[in-house]
Amino acid sequence: YLTEGNGKSQLLGIIGLTSDRDRNFDAIDRKNAQNLTPAFVTAVRQTIQQRFTNIRSTHPAVEWRFVEEAERRSLGLTPETIVFDKVYPLYGISDIRGSSTERNRAIQTDLMEQFQLALAVVDAVCQCHETALGERLREDFLEYIEQLERRITVDIEVTSVEYLREHFEIYFEFFVRCGEKAKVAVEAYQGACDNEHQSVYKARDRYDEMLHTINSNLQATWESWQQRMQKVIPHHCDFEASDGIDHMIYAGKSINSQFSLFHLRSLRYDQLRAVCDCARTGLRLEKEYGDMLKVAHLVLIQSTTIDIYHNESTEKLFDVKGTRDIRYEIVKKRIDKAIDKATKERITQTGMLTVVYSTEDEWDEYRQYLRYLAREGWVEEKIEMGMVEPLQGVSGLRFARVRVLPAVEPEKE
Repeated sequence: YLTEGNGKSQLLGIIGLTSDRDRNFDAIDRKNAQNLTPAFVTAVRQTIQQRFTNIRSTHPAVEWRFVEEAERRSLGLTPETIVFDKVYPLYGISDIRGSSTERNRAIQTDLMEQFQLALAVVDAVCQCHETALGERLREDFLEYIEQLERRITVDIEVTSVEYLREHFEIYFEFFVRCGEKAKVAVEAYQGACDNEHQSVYKARDRYDEMLHTINSNLQATWESWQQRMQKVIPHHCDFEASDGIDHMIYAGKSINSQFSLFHLRSLRYDQLRAVCDCARTGLRLEKEYGDMLKVAHLVLIQSTTIDIYHNESTEKLFDVKGTRDIRYEIVKKRIDKAIDKATKERITQTGMLTVVYSTEDEWDEYRQYLRYLAREGWVEEKIEMGMVEPLQGVSGLRFARVRVLPAVEPEKE
């Protein structure tokens, strides 16, 4: 038993020693067994700690607090919520522009090819046999092809393939006996669908490979900068990759007691440099691959601190506390789709860095950073500025945008 903070005892575990002979234990055996108790308690404590600290992977900068709380709980103390108060958020995103459109185009290309192959089979069968069912299948395929040419719906990727499997592929045993032309057409269809997806998937494979290439290169660039930024001051950094990458940095004294204003501004400037390097990575890929999807980049500025806490009931490592802090989360989720109030175009543009801010003080600070970036050769000196179209529940945001310059290639000897 261990004593909890409220004075009650907590059962941690039970251990027993048995023998196949009566009265086989003496006083020495009992003493040796008692000597095992501390080791047993330690093992149980470690199990409790591991169960808590391994709920989610924790960043090294904040791991100490999770270990501390795990130790408290292993001692039977009342659980406390893990909170890091007054931390500065630094959010950035590198968004692959038009990824949904390209994905739909790939779906359209694959399904069109698969239905054309299916149509060739039915045409060959109908030439060999007069069959009303075959004619109806042919009409269905033509309707599907016409629909695919018009637009791609959310469900068509699944429903169309299911239709072919349930209303077409089940007849292959008969179709291959309908003459050599039908047999060849069936083999062509089966060959095109001979993959793990069991459907035509060439265009989607190219798209997935393209997306993976962009994401992996962006991730490698960001992680390289993260290693440098951690040397400025240890801080927490969440990272996600989907249609591009986004990062969420939290820094403050509650995470590292040595944190200062200089550390904050160093991180902010390095964040911009890192995002510019991600932009250069996108430009390099575009130059190498030509038809690669293009990437737009944004940094959301907030000069005030927020409080974050570990919510054990959710999948996220940290949630924000308080209404004021939730507003930041709302902006973060919607800002990459934000519109320029004047031009009605997206505030993010491919190959450019966009910074979004609320106050003149924030702009004064970041205008200096943009000047430094231009001096270093990261961006052009020209700055485009505008107002953000009000988001749901949020208004008054402004943005500044600069074009990122490609890296200067070393001269060949």
